[in-house]
Amino acid sequence: MTLQSDKIDILPGVLKGHAFTCDCTVALTTRLTSSGSANAVWTSLQITSSEQQPPDGTYHLLVHGRVFEAECEGGKWPTLEL
Repeated sequence: MTLQSDKIDILPGVLKGHAFTCDCTVALTTRLTSSGSANAVWTSLQITSSEQQPPDGTYHLLVHGRVFEAECEGGKWPTLEL
């Protein structure tokens, strides 16, 4: 039998790009899947909102003391798998 549980933490973040900086909100999702004697952990970040809509391009996402590269395309942010 496989059991799965998700934990979602909402964290503040900062987006920085060429002549652009704004605050944002980030969802950190951790998924734990247990199957018999094996466990698997999957973690991702998703920008859920920002105080300004940046133009398409590559940005640095600063969250919880770490820096991630994020690409805004068509006004949407990808899910960053960690």
